[in-house]
Amino acid sequence: MKRLAIYFILFLIGVSFLISIPACGKKEKNQNELAVGNWTQFRNRAYILLITNPKGEWNSSVRIADVTSKIVKSKGHAKGTWYIENNQMIFTVSESEIEEIWEKNATTFFDIVELTDTIMQLKDEFGRSVVWKHTNVKKAATSDDDLSPIVSVGPVAVNLNKNRSNDKDRYLCLNMNLVLKELMPDQEIPPIHPKAREAGIIFLSSLVFNDVKDFDRIKKQIRKLVDVLNPYMEGFIKEIAVEHVIIATEIDKVEEFIIEHTLIEEPAPEQEEEGEKSK
Repeated sequence: MKRLAIYFILFLIGVSFLISIPACGKKEKNQNELAVGNWTQFRNRAYILLITNPKGEWNSSVRIADVTSKIVKSKGHAKGTWYIENNQMIFTVSESEIEEIWEKNATTFFDIVELTDTIMQLKDEFGRSVVWKHTNVKKAATSDDDLSPIVSVGPVAVNLNKNRSNDKDRYLCLNMNLVLKELMPDQEIPPIHPKAREAGIIFLSSLVFNDVKDFDRIKKQIRKLVDVLNPYMEGFIKEIAVEHVIIATEIDKVEEFIIEHTLIEEPAPEQEEEGEKSK
């Protein structure tokens, strides 16, 4: 009887250990990690873009859109620093051309209402709620004809390296997808390592204009990028598909590229109003 009790206890310990394995394998992101990325909100036919980086810096710009939602002009830029403390997100503005949104030299405290991979809802000191949507989070997709999963990287823009200090600035802008090797039916897509994007940006920003001045040379560098990223993706990357690429000489063109390839479709204001009336 005593031996049976011992076996039963060992059985319970083994079961609890097996249950704990999946939980240990998943690391939940903290608020600082969730807050990093490209965010947008749509307000009065204006797209407000907010980019936060892990160094605690942010940039913001406003683009005015017409009734067809085509971006037509820039309204201005702002930048500063951010940090999170006691469930508050604090923005300090160092420069601003859009003071109706970001007041220059101001420090604003927002209570964090919700912060996930897709939504950042903040409340200001007057109780007003602001909702930002993450713009480069897309679900992995598979086609019926190809069992290779596709993971969207979203737009990436880097300042190309220079051969000489007096060379003009050039920016390489890419919209890419990771095409993964075929997975087994019950196999999950490996998560993208947090350092993968950083490694990719370091590689791309080390290139000079001569490395990417035509599409054949870009394809050659993209093949090298596969080798750079694969150590962070457990070797699952089969190839990188480039959907769109430009080389820009003006920062405005870079912003237009980022917004064009990250904006989440929003219903037109008139449609929203009609929807509310019908309710």
